[in-house]
Amino acid sequence: MNTLSYCTTAGLSIFFLIGCLIHLGENDIFSLEIIKKFQRLIYVLMLEIVLDCLFALLEGHEIQRAILYFTKYIELFLNPVLGFLAFDIFYDKKKKREDRQNKAIVIVHFVMLLLIALNGLLLTLTTVEHNLFIIDEANYYIRGNLMPLYLPILGAIIATLMYGIVLVSKNTQSTMKATLFFFATSSIVGVILRIIMPKTNYDFLCMSVSITFLLIYYAHVTLRLDPLTRLLNRQVYSRLIERIDYTTIVIMIDANNFKCVNDMHGHECGDRTLIKLAKIICKTYGKYAYCFRLGGDEFCAILKPGAFEELIEDVPNYDAYILADKLTKELDSAIYQAQKADSNHAHLEYGVSQGCGIFYQQEVHNTIAIEEKKTLKEVIKIADSNMYKNKSRFKSQSLQSYEEPLID
Repeated sequence: MNTLSYCTTAGLSIFFLIGCLIHLGENDIFSLEIIKKFQRLIYVLMLEIVLDCLFALLEGHEIQRAILYFTKYIELFLNPVLGFLAFDIFYDKKKKREDRQNKAIVIVHFVMLLLIALNGLLLTLTTVEHNLFIIDEANYYIRGNLMPLYLPILGAIIATLMYGIVLVSKNTQSTMKATLFFFATSSIVGVILRIIMPKTNYDFLCMSVSITFLLIYYAHVTLRLDPLTRLLNRQVYSRLIERIDYTTIVIMIDANNFKCVNDMHGHECGDRTLIKLAKIICKTYGKYAYCFRLGGDEFCAILKPGAFEELIEDVPNYDAYILADKLTKELDSAIYQAQKADSNHAHLEYGVSQGCGIFYQQEVHNTIAIEEKKTLKEVIKIADSNMYKNKSRFKSQSLQSYEEPLID
């Protein structure tokens, strides 16, 4: 690859990154913390591109080899730093003591940094070729025999970063699988191109495109979530119910006596209560249902495609009403256990009221009784009505004395 083509590719890469920086400057959706994290990632990648291009311009010319060594060394050192910065965008520091998977990702990055440091030490102490790279007498870059260790670990960083984003996708109920695929593909293709064509810099162009997909993905996640509880918001709920064409159960959820929590403990405590409830709802229903905050202290869970058929297998006589009753009791039990285990959330003893409705897809309509044939909007009204009936009945009772929820 000639110098002009090399610089042109570097220029295109930086052009994409400048576009990302402009987008971040105009962005009023992301938090300032997230914007700064993205900016740091982009600035470091731009620095790496400039260093790589500078090395390409200096390579083969009469210049002190120490300058070439320093330039390439800094460039290689920045690769794992990029992994750290990208991972930090999605890394929840509040869960770092609980999430072993996050720790594993950090360890992989740490090993990468150790390998880079080892290379620098070897360059200082010895002249043998047991390095990631050497600069020959003609001032040309040559891969050393440690490079086969560097490249797989670089691929591992991409893989672990991708896995971290998948974990975030599960926690945020994201559905942008295609965008994640292109993010991963762009990064992996870049690594492969650098392996098979070491004299090209297409990997940086791929990384620049990958960051663009990363921005799209994060914007998608942010726009779909309720800012307080991190559950899906009402807009996503409205869009989803327009597209549901499968058999499902709708569970409407409302916090009992929530006004008392605000009046007695303050709105800050009320917000903490909603956050706690949201986490319990997502933990209980999140594996097989979309979880929403509709507003105030109102929540909703709707079974995902295929979940009804899977869950009904463990229900006697395949009775959908028994299944709905079982699901609501799971949440009641989870809230009670959380309140019992955490004295700081004693106000959770008010619990929630729930109401269910069962929607059957069109094909199933032909096999059930006429009175069961309801549209999804009618099912939602039924679930909402059942929830308010239960709320009125159990308003002054604890979770321990709950009776079975009503289901029409």
